[in-house]
Amino acid sequence: MKNWIKYMVVLMAAGWNIPVWAETGVTDSEVLLGQSAAFKGAAAGLGTELWRGAQAYFDKVNAAGGVNGRKIRVVSIDDGYEGDVTLPNTVKLINQDNVFALFGYVGTPTLVKALPAIQNYSDQGLFLFSDFTGAQPQREPPHNKYVFNVRASYRQETAALVKNFTKLGLKKIGIFIQNDAYGRSGEDGVARALKEKGLAVVVETTYERNIPYTTSMEKQVGDLKAAGADAIIAVGAYNQCAAFIRDVRNSGWNVPVANLSFVGANQLLDKLTEEEKTSGKTLTAHLVNSQVVPCWTDTSNTLVAEYRAAMDQDEPKLPPDLQDPGYKPSQYSFGALEGYLNAKMFVAILKKAAAKLTRKSFIKAAESTKGLDLGMGSKLAFSPTNHQASNQVFFTTVRDGQWAPLTNWASLTK
Repeated sequence: MKNWIKYMVVLMAAGWNIPVWAETGVTDSEVLLGQSAAFKGAAAGLGTELWRGAQAYFDKVNAAGGVNGRKIRVVSIDDGYEGDVTLPNTVKLINQDNVFALFGYVGTPTLVKALPAIQNYSDQGLFLFSDFTGAQPQREPPHNKYVFNVRASYRQETAALVKNFTKLGLKKIGIFIQNDAYGRSGEDGVARALKEKGLAVVVETTYERNIPYTTSMEKQVGDLKAAGADAIIAVGAYNQCAAFIRDVRNSGWNVPVANLSFVGANQLLDKLTEEEKTSGKTLTAHLVNSQVVPCWTDTSNTLVAEYRAAMDQDEPKLPPDLQDPGYKPSQYSFGALEGYLNAKMFVAILKKAAAKLTRKSFIKAAESTKGLDLGMGSKLAFSPTNHQASNQVFFTTVRDGQWAPLTNWASLTK
């Protein structure tokens, strides 16, 4: 420490403009964030879209001079939606890239591998702001102390789906889940919601993460049919859930199928509509998708209108080394809208924090955020005991070839 102080004194004597405080990842001109996410492979659309939305907002803020003269830069690394890659990525971002905070992680099986590393550095004030997962580990002790979630949880999404299905008289609910921490989190939410109504999951079917779209899901479909399921809740990613819906409909079964927000609804619909063109069959009827942001087609929503205008103007493109040649970005998407919301909330808190920015001052500003209106339709808040800003769940269905707000649940059974 004495040598460090002596070094600073020498630099100041030589005319260097050295700030009287120093924080990792912060300079007079920049705030540096770190992100590990799925940019390549079977889940490429998830990380790509989340990044594009967040970057559109950061670009807008940076073009206006940043916050307190500091522009926001994100160092992003691909993990292919594999937790064994997320962990070393996280250590690199912390120790080599020296980021101020982590931002915009994607997925439950990935984040759960990173949480112990984040915890290890939390005594230095390190935190994760926003993640594309509604799972419980980062919402519960000890990890909830250093993770700020913007979105509603999977428990809230699944409870809302169960509530609406049972209102229709659909009480034999089966599940199709990814065989990992993400799928188990969704299964837990469905089971809890059904138990409150004196019901239970009629049958559970699974698939392995990152298997290709061409994989047959006929065995899972057969098991669900045999159990007499009258509604299905799928907890997975777009390639595999699209394959499942394809095989459900190809079997002549028009049972309502619901997906959670993480699935990548735009990419799911793209897969199914492309399949419809070649098969001549209708695959997109009786679908519902729970969401944690408004439907991006609803331009009456203030946040949606702002987001779409930003995407039209900016159209941010991933760095070439992160681009997956097999994935074509969507003009608008739920994932990008969520990324935009995350970035907007981060910046709102950054503006509240002291100009002499530290991790401590940011966390203090975040935990005192109440009644924040970002145009979504509900106000957002954090506190020292609550690190989840939103509890709002939206519902969408396919109408005229695109996602639209679901206003008539009875239509799912007709």
